[in-house]
Amino acid sequence: MSDCDNVTIVTACDHRYVWGAMLLGLSLRYSQTKCRFHVLGYDLTAEDIKCLESIADTKVFPLDLSTTRSMCTQKPLAINTATTDRIVWMDSDCIVTGNVDKYLIASEGKMQIRFRGKTENASVYRNIYHKSDKYGAIPQSVLKIWQHDVADLTEPKISSVCQTNCFVITKEHIPFIQLWHRQMNQVLPSDASGVYLSDNLGYSMTDESVINSLFAYSSIAPQTTEYLMDQDPNAYCAHFGLQPKPWKHWTQQSFVYYEYVQALLSWANTHDIVLPTLPTSFLRVNRSYELLRSQCVYYYRAFRHTASNICRLILRFWR
Repeated sequence: MSDCDNVTIVTACDHRYVWGAMLLGLSLRYSQTKCRFHVLGYDLTAEDIKCLESIADTKVFPLDLSTTRSMCTQKPLAINTATTDRIVWMDSDCIVTGNVDKYLIASEGKMQIRFRGKTENASVYRNIYHKSDKYGAIPQSVLKIWQHDVADLTEPKISSVCQTNCFVITKEHIPFIQLWHRQMNQVLPSDASGVYLSDNLGYSMTDESVINSLFAYSSIAPQTTEYLMDQDPNAYCAHFGLQPKPWKHWTQQSFVYYEYVQALLSWANTHDIVLPTLPTSFLRVNRSYELLRSQCVYYYRAFRHTASNICRLILRFWR
């Protein structure tokens, strides 16, 4: 049995995120992380598939999407393509910065996933807190919806929410993943085409909200263990969570990985990997423009965020 037979990293993408899946696959091979790499692909061209599968130990699973829901809700389908004992989900806007082999574990059969701290959790729910809600906690209005929809336990088992951009499971967790899929089909609108549903109180973060509802109120939700993929400064999972993505434009947060991405592209060119057409944001001639643009956008967003926080703080006392 080869090292790649022990773990599979899975992701999902459509044509718009092909470059994201490419960067993830390239970072895995560049860092010599030993794993199979599966890509659940929707609306991919033959050229997209050729490029992805030119990365070693990579297999694309074309998907005939029968729903208009966002690709983020198809994570369970991507996980189902894996047959290894350990399965790692990574969003197609993630990369690894070094060899993460030793962190791809699920200790004592527990699910490795990252839960937010108090301040971060408060930021997630800052727009819907009422005066009676505790800072940093999950709002009671959200918990009420989750408890009703899951219809299992009466008291929540979590006090914060997890992120779903990267997590590690074992085959024993598949029934929970299947429940997650069924619950998404049940509670998310069929036209939920985006990652966020700002007007949906209980499920504003779509797939992420649903899995948190199950962690809170499902009796079959697995125990979780410490998240390891952000602790080693030389080998961690980096998430390009903000818009725009690097293959469109760089943000100030993502620009710290500019040279690393350039190294991935150079490495690919020397290892017979077929690359899609380079986006203009990846061309070195545009580096200065991308840096200046990212800084302007950052300060604009920071000002808007601060102003919004002040307004929300004032409004909270009137609710």
